[in-house]
Amino acid sequence: MTVSNPDHLDRIEELLTGFGEDLNALKEQTIKTNERVEIYQKASQQVVNLAFGLILTAALAIIIPVITNS
Repeated sequence: MTVSNPDHLDRIEELLTGFGEDLNALKEQTIKTNERVEIYQKASQQVVNLAFGLILTAALAIIIPVITNS
């Protein structure tokens, strides 16, 4: 095993510090992305619910007059 000089250890420490900062930034970005995906999923579900509601309303608008005019 070789003995490392202080400059080499300082450089390694700087690299590790940089990796730690990058990891924290990535963690924050992942949290924000997860929040955006959750919002997108909720909005998509609301659009689907609205579409089915409109389909049901249109179907009832056609069926009810046919039944009541008979």
